[in-house]
Amino acid sequence: MREGKLWINLREAMNRDAVYKPLFEGLFAQLRRLNPGYRPISAYGGILISSPKAQVFYHADVSETLLLHVKGVKRFRIYPPHAPWLHEPSMEGLLHKEKTEDMPFDPAWDADAATMDLTPGSFVSWPLHAPHRVENVEGLNVSITCEVVTKASLMRNAVLHANGAMRRMGLKPRSTSTQGVQALAKLAFSKAWKAGMKIAGPRKPMPKSEDTFEVDLGADTGYRDRAAA
Repeated sequence: MREGKLWINLREAMNRDAVYKPLFEGLFAQLRRLNPGYRPISAYGGILISSPKAQVFYHADVSETLLLHVKGVKRFRIYPPHAPWLHEPSMEGLLHKEKTEDMPFDPAWDADAATMDLTPGSFVSWPLHAPHRVENVEGLNVSITCEVVTKASLMRNAVLHANGAMRRMGLKPRSTSTQGVQALAKLAFSKAWKAGMKIAGPRKPMPKSEDTFEVDLGADTGYRDRAAA
């Protein structure tokens, strides 16, 4: 880990571990107390451990995210969640599990990014679907990442997922509004589509779900590509 370019994501460790779970529950109890009306539907906490030279390329997440930094120095760049930095068809593909969260990137966009260095004890959050990229600047990095589902993010994702489903049926949806009867209809349609795909949809692996590398302590990156092994 200290010599390569690796990331370890201990997913839901903050929800499941007997030591960390009370800390995670206390964190969200404090957030609700300090922010009246903040009522997440669900929240999942993972622990990220990454090599000093590791980076995360330009991508967007489907959930609202809060990252609390514990160890090392990490540089965050956050970009606006709309075109040209983000295109809705990309999010539709991600929500339909046809694409990974990685997206095309233009280095010139750095001029439009909010850039910050995270040190131990600092935290960062960003708008839903806002693209971002991360570079480790100093030392082995450890962070806690909180993936949160709220009513707002649930509706936004449902509308985009429904639009993507309609597009796959040859239709051309135009509205991305999360308000009104049309949005509620898209929420119901999205749920029905997902249920139908579970029953009759094609069985295919999630993007990036396969094992594509082996840990190799002799390599500069700390791993080797299986295809080239």
